[in-house]
Amino acid sequence: MKFLKDNSYDIVRLLINQIGITIFSFALMAAIGAIEDPSTYSTVLIAASVFATGFYLVLIYTVGWECGAKDKIRIDGGRLAPKRYKGALMSLIANIPNFILTLAAIICMALYMSSGDEGLYSAFALFNLFFRFIEAMYLGIIQAVFSGFSYDANLQYLLESVGFFVAPILAIFATHLGYYLGSKNLRLLSLIQGKRTGEE
Repeated sequence: MKFLKDNSYDIVRLLINQIGITIFSFALMAAIGAIEDPSTYSTVLIAASVFATGFYLVLIYTVGWECGAKDKIRIDGGRLAPKRYKGALMSLIANIPNFILTLAAIICMALYMSSGDEGLYSAFALFNLFFRFIEAMYLGIIQAVFSGFSYDANLQYLLESVGFFVAPILAIFATHLGYYLGSKNLRLLSLIQGKRTGEE
């Protein structure tokens, strides 16, 4: 509880970034929806999803970096004990709604496929609607990955739900990386450029 209280501001910032990128992603999809050719639509949807996901990861990396840089000052001054996995933990907490909704959908669909209970399918449809909304940036990528299972709609839905469950791990990694580099006062671009210079 103390961790949640002490870091509520940055956790909320992570949530706000997800909400913002969700709205951005829906705006992109609305524009893409005007494309009539199915092949072109699929290609553009994937490209838009990759762009939106990349943009989102950069945003939350920045939140993590700023938090790490702020903590570095206090750590150097002896006012704060180092917390190695703080960035990952903040992002994990911010992604709890994603994990809960997708896990509930996975369970409902798995049980529906084994029992045929229409009530379970209705519950799945509700959870599916919610997590596809809040994780809209991943939509094109995940649909493309599991498009080969279109011969079985229920199986495809189940696998896509698993994909949406796993996808937030990218956000957790990006936030953790940002926090770690920020706490060391290192910039990712500088590290990449330094590596290239060393290779040359």
